[in-house]
Amino acid sequence: MKLHSYKNLVFISIIILFCFQINAQKSKCNYFNLPKPDFTPQTFNPKILDLNGSFKFNVEIKSCDEIYFTTINNKENIYFSKKENNKWSKPKIASFSSLKYSDADPFLTKDRNSIYFISKRPTHKNDKKLDWNIWVSDRKNNDWLEPKPLPQPINSDDSNEYFFSISDKGNVFFSSNRKGGNGSFDIYTAKILGKNKFSKPKNVGNPISTDKYEFDPYIFPDESVIIFSINKKGNSSLYFSKKDKNNNWTRPKSLGTKINITNQDFAPSLSADGKFLFYSNNGKLKWVSSKILK
Repeated sequence: MKLHSYKNLVFISIIILFCFQINAQKSKCNYFNLPKPDFTPQTFNPKILDLNGSFKFNVEIKSCDEIYFTTINNKENIYFSKKENNKWSKPKIASFSSLKYSDADPFLTKDRNSIYFISKRPTHKNDKKLDWNIWVSDRKNNDWLEPKPLPQPINSDDSNEYFFSISDKGNVFFSSNRKGGNGSFDIYTAKILGKNKFSKPKNVGNPISTDKYEFDPYIFPDESVIIFSINKKGNSSLYFSKKDKNNNWTRPKSLGTKINITNQDFAPSLSADGKFLFYSNNGKLKWVSSKILK
């Protein structure tokens, strides 16, 4: 065997071993030992997350040992549970989530060092309106620091902002009812320019932002797909759109009657490995294989 062929063989073997290790790492997530769903949605109901049957949505799982989600009792709060010594902790309100104000829509960054969410707390001392704005908390030494509101023009004084998500391309997506939109709520996107610095948000436009109420946009890491909800006469259903060969968004399609079974189907998110889609059916957590989008 020639020396360069031997070197190539060793290199390929190392790559295969590396890929095997990566896949092995990804397979460690057991999702509370629940049966994995296929194309038929299943209830995501681990006993540890029961919380007396409260209204739940916004499942956020970016690792195998940490989960965040929103509940509604008297108001919205963000809870979390952590796996330590192979045991999940009883969920409690996250340190960045306020007992005094409503919080929802957690989105954990890929490196898990920052978490974005929406809150009705005042963005400055003279803020009396208390509308929904996007906030961020950074993690230091395993503790969440005091959250800060995102600057304008992401947030605005005269509108609500919902549901922040980030792609691997450094673009953010969120929904807002700010002036100049196509409907009551539209979906907007902006480029990350630096730490908590963003370009001026642009309306994604047709065929995604229409005269209807579009909200809760979850962007795939590679921006190939966006999942969001459309509210029609008080009923919310999940839709998705893909990029065509010209990099334009296709006309949104419903996720179908297996998923849109209540009048409140919303809050989509992906598992860290992209294999599962989580969402809320009228306050009950559901999950399904992400292959359903194909």
